[in-house]
Amino acid sequence: MKGRRGQGGVALVTALLIVTLCVTSAVAMALRNTADVRRTSAVFERDFSRHIALGAEKMVLQFLKQVENVDELVWETCRSPTLPFQVDQVRLQATLDNMQCRYNLNALAGADETEQGYFARLVDRVGQESGATMPTGAQLAVAIVDWMNAESDDPVYRLSSPPRVSGNRTMVLASEINSVAGMTPEAWEALAPFVTAHPGNLSFIDLERSPELMQEVFKDRAVPENPPWFMRLEISAEFGQRRFYQCSLLEVSSGRVVLREQTACEP
Repeated sequence: MKGRRGQGGVALVTALLIVTLCVTSAVAMALRNTADVRRTSAVFERDFSRHIALGAEKMVLQFLKQVENVDELVWETCRSPTLPFQVDQVRLQATLDNMQCRYNLNALAGADETEQGYFARLVDRVGQESGATMPTGAQLAVAIVDWMNAESDDPVYRLSSPPRVSGNRTMVLASEINSVAGMTPEAWEALAPFVTAHPGNLSFIDLERSPELMQEVFKDRAVPENPPWFMRLEISAEFGQRRFYQCSLLEVSSGRVVLREQTACEP
């Protein structure tokens, strides 16, 4: 009798273990399926929002093609009002930034002392008005010129920890200035609204729409012939509980997209 009772106890424990394993497996499968559904939903929403954002980008390019120059824009500031619209239950907001209101850092590629001087004054004025701790404008101008020079490799970069090299090329994003010797996060935060990076070594400043600081720094600067015109488009797409961003740099004269990122635009 005792042997049978012992065998019955073992069978009961074994059955309970099997049931526990089955329940655990079922719960794990249910959680995994739920995660897969959420993941698939997130991918669908991201891709759908991206395609709609690309469509909005094309609409903006078509609009800009009909604008001969910046004076024909319906707003009088560097940044357009936020334009809300909705497509297939996706809420979008679009904003345009006129890059002629900012200094093109690539104008320092091979720049002479005169051009470096304008940028140096910009840096010094930003430091004075913001109160941020900044490198001197002259030091930063020379450092950027060296950073973009393909024939130079300042030892300061190779001696840093970890070791690195300078860019040896023009900048794709203005935030690359953070890699230049002497820059700090505080300096970038203060300078970011006044600089940009786009192809070419020209930097035409719109003296009518630009901030007063920019107008005062560049008021005596020569105006280039047929200056390029770049606009930056930020699109925010809200789908469900998620928000997706797209930032595009547009060359208005050619109607082409120079750079497109699936993220919010820099300051």
